[in-house]
Amino acid sequence: MGCRMATLACLVLLGSSLGGCATRSVRSPVIDRFGIQVDLVRQVSGFTTQTRGFEHPTIISVRRMTHILNAIEVETHNEGGGTIRQPAFHPDIVARTAQAMVEALAKAGPDQEIGVQAIRKEMRLGVFHRKYLTSCLAYVDDGNLYLLLRRVDWLIPRKKEGDRLPKPRRNERPMDFRVVGGDHIFYAGPQTLEIDWQNSVFKTAYSLPGSTRGTKRHREVIDRSTIPIDEQEAAIAGENRVAIDELSPEQLRALADLEEDRRQGLITEPAYQRAKRQLLRRR
Repeated sequence: MGCRMATLACLVLLGSSLGGCATRSVRSPVIDRFGIQVDLVRQVSGFTTQTRGFEHPTIISVRRMTHILNAIEVETHNEGGGTIRQPAFHPDIVARTAQAMVEALAKAGPDQEIGVQAIRKEMRLGVFHRKYLTSCLAYVDDGNLYLLLRRVDWLIPRKKEGDRLPKPRRNERPMDFRVVGGDHIFYAGPQTLEIDWQNSVFKTAYSLPGSTRGTKRHREVIDRSTIPIDEQEAAIAGENRVAIDELSPEQLRALADLEEDRRQGLITEPAYQRAKRQLLRRR
């Protein structure tokens, strides 16, 4: 009787797992060297891999990828009401990360994106003192390189240094920052960029307006309040018109940030318009 009940319980559990068809990430490690780990990531429902249709494998030169990573920056808010702008990829890890990403994109299939974890070690008095993690997901689609940043120079707690580090995931935002968009590096969400990677500007070093040139920089912001409703309505007028009450608080905040960058001349009008379209696009 006990054996029969145990068998029945196993069948119930198996049936529920198959019936639920929960989507999960399946990761295949492809690179693990010099503080860089890269996985090929596919989404699986039940036993079926989701069709993504990415433009993989993709061949990008290391030099071009290095220029792209050097140009990417993010902003966070400090307690005093100002903004801290910094490179998304610390200069110490750019070369290694670019090389690994290029290799992984050349190996990825059309249903796989790449998950990147890059560790930076900070030395003090000749000894490695602290470790920092930068992580992201990346894929190529419709002629653009999409980058979903998850952690940027995150200080790894000492008690976790020997543990498995957190993997970058699509639906998680473990750090509070927003990406900086502009020409050729377009805003596609608070922590997502759409990069025109084939553009000739990335043949050489490239930077966005107001670039920190590889260092952290504080920028004082006079007014961090949300832009008035009438300005928000004007910002989303025309073909992208959406009712204000349909927007999430995150979208409203992002619109306010874009408007602020526009007023300060940190973003060109074409880049502003494209960023607005990406923000309001329903994926």
